[in-house]
Amino acid sequence: MSDKLIYLRIEEEIRNRIASGVYPPGSQLPTEKELVDEFQVSRLTISKSLSNLVGEGLVTRTRGRGSFINRPVGAPVRRAEGRPEKEPGIFKFISPPVSVGDDAQVRHGILEGMRDTVRSAGYTVGVDFFNSVDEELELLREYSRPLNDGFVIWSVQHPAIAEQLAALRQEGFPFVLVDSFFPDSPGDSVLTDNAAGAETVVRHLYELGHCRIAYLSAPVSRVSLSERLAGAVGAFARCGLEIDGRLGIIPGAETVNVQEMNGSQQEFVRNWLRGQLNGPLPPTAVFCSNDTLAVTVCRMLEEYKIRVPDEVSVVGFDNINLGAWLPVPLTTVAHDFYRIGRLAGSILLKRRQGGDPMPLQYRVPPELIVRGSTCAVRA
Repeated sequence: MSDKLIYLRIEEEIRNRIASGVYPPGSQLPTEKELVDEFQVSRLTISKSLSNLVGEGLVTRTRGRGSFINRPVGAPVRRAEGRPEKEPGIFKFISPPVSVGDDAQVRHGILEGMRDTVRSAGYTVGVDFFNSVDEELELLREYSRPLNDGFVIWSVQHPAIAEQLAALRQEGFPFVLVDSFFPDSPGDSVLTDNAAGAETVVRHLYELGHCRIAYLSAPVSRVSLSERLAGAVGAFARCGLEIDGRLGIIPGAETVNVQEMNGSQQEFVRNWLRGQLNGPLPPTAVFCSNDTLAVTVCRMLEEYKIRVPDEVSVVGFDNINLGAWLPVPLTTVAHDFYRIGRLAGSILLKRRQGGDPMPLQYRVPPELIVRGSTCAVRA
């Protein structure tokens, strides 16, 4: 069989897998080497097949990251030339790297909300990933590519990103930030109401009789984390509780993966927790700014033979999958990512239709999920 027929057959097979959901929108295709091994053909043949799919707008190929599915077969294709001005194209979700479980859960909720909002207008949803500030900048600078009609961006808080977003705004290119916000450069955004979520946690603990509550925060360079801190501090004051001496903020800068901690940061947590427990009035509850910190605190308390929640209650924020499967399931705060995605999609549709240029900013209420890691103070 000729090479031409082979690469066309492989192209059709991949297209069928996309249409049937084997490769869903936003997922990564197998690597070229894996496809070479599967179909027992040359790398050049696989490259030809993928190039055609890229040309159709089905697949995005990014150097160093691989190939990703943009849209289901049969959806409108925005072509580089000859495309009618008003023909709908693709709204792209730009996101940190995929990890098993939690990041994927976040992305699924946002993507599903976007898709359910924009598909009635003929738009489809694609996804691109970044592993660093430089890679995010590279993706943002591709706004003028013909496949892009708007971005929803789960961004890193960095001055270079703020500058590039300002340039996009100046060009009139529509984008919406989710879980991030640049106060000095306001634009369209949809965020969880982090301050309200933190206040809900403090009130939950206070109503259980806790008056000695410690608060541990990840680095607050990210707006969402600074808002949680502000919400917690405000709730402490309204409940008449002392925060002085019970606040720990991990030093350092935000990474692309906000759940990561380096060795020195882990040591900070250990020393801070030990200092709290050995103080004259040790806390009866610890509220952590994210679930990863809360899981770390639970494990350290177990090392110290301190029972959760009988001796110390622990609360996190974000509702990661692991929290529900701990020996003592974690009380936490859950985001409504589906609603965030729907609101972001609706903003993009409004921007494509023109109208009021004033920034649209939405805050989505989170939900307190009460599990086994909190209980009333023991007498």
